[in-house]
Amino acid sequence: MRILHVTPFYEPAWGYGGTARAAAALCRALAARGHEVIVATALLDPAHPREEHTGRVRVRRFPAIFQRRLVPWAPGLRRFLAELGPVDVAHLHGHRNGMAVTAAAALAEASVPFVLQPHGSFPDHGQLRLAKRAFDRAWGGRVMRQARAWLAVSQAEAQDLPAPADVVGNGVEWRGAAARRAERDVTTLLFVGNDRPQKRGQALLALLDQLPAARLHLVGVFAERFRRPFRRFGARVGFQGVLGGRPLADAYASADLLVHPAVGESFGLAPFEAALFGTPAVVSGGHGCGEWYARAGGCVIPPDDSRALAQAVAARLSDGEGCRREAGRVAEFARRELCWPRVAAAVEGVYRRVLGQGD
Repeated sequence: MRILHVTPFYEPAWGYGGTARAAAALCRALAARGHEVIVATALLDPAHPREEHTGRVRVRRFPAIFQRRLVPWAPGLRRFLAELGPVDVAHLHGHRNGMAVTAAAALAEASVPFVLQPHGSFPDHGQLRLAKRAFDRAWGGRVMRQARAWLAVSQAEAQDLPAPADVVGNGVEWRGAAARRAERDVTTLLFVGNDRPQKRGQALLALLDQLPAARLHLVGVFAERFRRPFRRFGARVGFQGVLGGRPLADAYASADLLVHPAVGESFGLAPFEAALFGTPAVVSGGHGCGEWYARAGGCVIPPDDSRALAQAVAARLSDGEGCRREAGRVAEFARRELCWPRVAAAVEGVYRRVLGQGD
């Protein structure tokens, strides 16, 4: 098949969340199955190449407008699609962005069906609620109605969507260099995410109060208003920007425990990636991340329960051998059930059904 993927975020734009990594890994896995994959994405950093070919994946990046609002429109996309030639099926990553709106219109004119994958972005999570509703009234609703199939990464996400969805979890892989397992003389907790409300990073303040001997390392994008309350902990708290490759691997491997208190998380890569480096996690339940992590045999606590969070963290820090076994179970589950070849085969099955080629 000749498959078009349209995504506003694609590697190495790590700072824009898990969509960039998941979309890129899926495209590589589809190409490994023999398909020709074309990716249209936004040029979010002038240092990124405008066009590149990796195996059977061709990536074209377009200068975009409104990218700071995370809804990039790419003025050159329509012409590119017109000149691209026929494709069999398309895969749109998210619907509240100008690239999806442009692509959906062009695909409708060419009678090309597409699959829509929100990556957890369909609920408003209490942010920009009115703006998102306005976008859906103006453009997003049309994209949703045109979708021939929906993909969700968890049963929890599927319940949020306005149409039945195929549930296919994200793959978990590590393509960077091996990490250095550092010797530690203090307890180190790790948080990988950002300052969005659904990530519940503020829950870490109470956790630090209850664990006075612990240090906390936060990796991701954090505004000054988020950082300010952590200053009272002094050198116990350290912030870094977005990491990838070896630096992120080292962060995972150097931590005693990953703390992931997010709610409304459709999947959650960080706890599984940490497990691949032997680091266990405490994960909040109530949505997709807890759903998958519980299936993997990891520690899942009730959402927004600060007492349960502190108790689970303390219990794991006091049982190093048990932690290692737990991380091992999760890592084995990820390698077996959440490998990208398996995910790509399932997604290919959705494409073939949309094309009338059988289940």
